Amino acid sequence: MILSGQPRAGDGDPPPEDLGGIACLRGLSRRGFLTSAALAASGVSAAFALLPDTARAAGGYQRPCGNVRISSSWQDHRNRTPPSGEPGTDYAVGTGTPVVAAANGTIRLVKTDTSTATGRVVGMAHDDGNYTRHLHLSRIAVSTGQRVSRGQTIAYSGSSANGSDSGVGPHVHTSLWLGTGSPTTFGATVDFENHVGDVTDPNPPDQEVDDVFIANVRGNWYLVVPQGTAKPRAVVLGGDSNAAASGIPVLNFTWDPSINALRAAVDGIG
Repeated sequence: MILSGQPRAGDGDPPPEDLGGIACLRGLSRRGFLTSAALAASGVSAAFALLPDTARAAGGYQRPCGNVRISSSWQDHRNRTPPSGEPGTDYAVGTGTPVVAAANGTIRLVKTDTSTATGRVVGMAHDDGNYTRHLHLSRIAVSTGQRVSRGQTIAYSGSSANGSDSGVGPHVHTSLWLGTGSPTTFGATVDFENHVGDVTDPNPPDQEVDDVFIANVRGNWYLVVPQGTAKPRAVVLGGDSNAAASGIPVLNFTWDPSINALRAAVDGIG
C-alpha cells in the first residue's frame, strides 16, 4: 500500500488521491495480523514494545458476563433521543450473574446505593490507562483501592436504578473510556465491544491490531499505531526497518502537503 505523488503541473491543490489517503490515517481500510514472525522480520518489535499500553489495548478485554446477548449496543445508546448520558453496552443477563474485570487494574469507585439512573456501580482504572464502569448491579464484591485481576469477579448483575432494586430490567451496562484514570465527561465513552479479546487467551501470540502502518517520510521511517480516540502515535524506526518483509503496509510520503498533513494527524512525526 503506497501513498506518494507529486503535484500536477498547473494544479495548486493537492491531488485528491493523496489527501484521501491522509484523511484515512485514523481509519485505514486494512485489518491485518501482526505475527511475531512479521515483527521480527520488520525489526520493529522493540519499538512496538515502547508504545503506551493504550495503543495496544484493542482486542484485550474480557466481557463482563461472557458471550451473552447484547440488548442495547453502544451505538444504540448514542442513537437515543436524547442520547444516553453514558453510552455503553448492555449485556442481557439475569440478576445475580457474576460480573468480572475486563483487565487488570484498581477499583476506583464503589457506589452501593441504588440512587440515580445508574444504580449500584463499580468503576475501575486499568493498568493500560483506560477506565471501565459497570452499572445496575445487585451486589458489589470489591472495595475502593483494591487490586483486581482480569476475569476476577467484582460484582453481580442486577436491576438497580432510580432508588430501587428493580428500576430497570436485569442487565449489566458496561462503559469504557480510553486514556483516563478518572472520567470527567461521561458522554466520552468508546464502544467496549471494539476492545474485546479472546477470553481464553488474553495474550495471543498473533495479536490483531487495527490500522498499523509504517510511514516513510523522505527516508525517515516510523511505526504508526492508533491510540483509541487520540491521535495515532509514531515511533521512530532505524533504517528502513526491513518494512517490505514485515507485511505491514508502508505509506511513502514524499510531497510537502502530504507530509504536513501527516504531521498534523500523527503524534511523533518530526
